[in-house]
Amino acid sequence: MSDRKKRVRTERAHPQTPEQELDYLLEIHGEGNYSKVFDVIVKQFDVLQSRAQLLLGLVTISLTITGFSGPKIAASSTFSKASIAVGLIFILVSAVLMLMGPLQLRWGTRRCKDTIHDSLVHLIIRRNERTRKYHLASIFLIVGLTGYVGSVVGYLFQV
Repeated sequence: MSDRKKRVRTERAHPQTPEQELDYLLEIHGEGNYSKVFDVIVKQFDVLQSRAQLLLGLVTISLTITGFSGPKIAASSTFSKASIAVGLIFILVSAVLMLMGPLQLRWGTRRCKDTIHDSLVHLIIRRNERTRKYHLASIFLIVGLTGYVGSVVGYLFQV
């Protein structure tokens, strides 16, 4: 095995600052090729938005099912009532985080900095913030769905 292959396998990638990431993208696409880099960043926003829409779909399904069967499940036991209440709270927090994060509508060209380079760094910072909110919303959704499933399991043990 060559030294290069060994080095690639043993070295870990490290997170980059937004400035370093932009420099890396410019290295890949060519120095001064801001148009291509802008397209890459915009596509990353698109991916983030489509994934957030998927999570919002799960929120909608959870709330719809709860509307039909929630009262019956909650009436079965104190455990089920508490589980479904906690689950719904976490699911709603998840929805709010997605609406305030990755699903927030702001155009990439609306807020420009002094230079194109600084504007692209700002876009990467916004993408990173929305990604953090997406991950946080995912965690809240998982906890909420766990609570909901717990309430159904409690209901099944009562029946």
